[in-house]
Amino acid sequence: MPTVSIDWGSVGSGVFQFLSYMGLAVFAENVILSRALGVTRLLKLVPDHKAQIWNFALPLILVMTLSAPFGWLAHNVLFIWLRAVLPAWLPLSALRPVVYLSCGVAAMGITWLLLLLLPKKIADPCREQTSLATCSTGVLGTLLICANQNYTMLQCIAFSLGSALGYIFIVFIVREGRRRLGNKAVPAIFQGLPSSLIYVGILSLAIYALVGHAVVL
Repeated sequence: MPTVSIDWGSVGSGVFQFLSYMGLAVFAENVILSRALGVTRLLKLVPDHKAQIWNFALPLILVMTLSAPFGWLAHNVLFIWLRAVLPAWLPLSALRPVVYLSCGVAAMGITWLLLLLLPKKIADPCREQTSLATCSTGVLGTLLICANQNYTMLQCIAFSLGSALGYIFIVFIVREGRRRLGNKAVPAIFQGLPSSLIYVGILSLAIYALVGHAVVL
């Protein structure tokens, strides 16, 4: 009877690499603190109580994660083919945003179908936010970073998932900070926009102090 041997060392190495790139995206390369990508009405410094975080978070996580394989295929297959057929006067870089936006739209279609598996009470509010999540610059920026760094497909998926989780992480921190900054002990001159800007700036510096200044160019 044939047996299957598993190289647990390779499996462990792959899991560690996946978690490493995901952690990199959550902290050192956070889409908001490092690059100010994906900022939407959820992060407006003026409170918006109509925006529900989790209704936006779930579609964002799905779209960013599912768009990663499409982005990798575009960078490693489609663009190689296009180099051979495009005229010399048309730079390939001009097509990258359009192609990566198409990858996000494809991921949005899959996300839309996956949300049908959830109860209607949960799925409907999430589906209303799917287009907003797809059009976020966080999706496009993450795909461009993965392409510029020539990540493997596994690394692209890990980095995209980490970027989405990092986005949600910062949304919660900013909202909690905004709530605390509403305290009457804060001088009136600093309440509102000034205190929020100072808070976000200190938060960014704190993250850099924790993980070091390692920004992917």
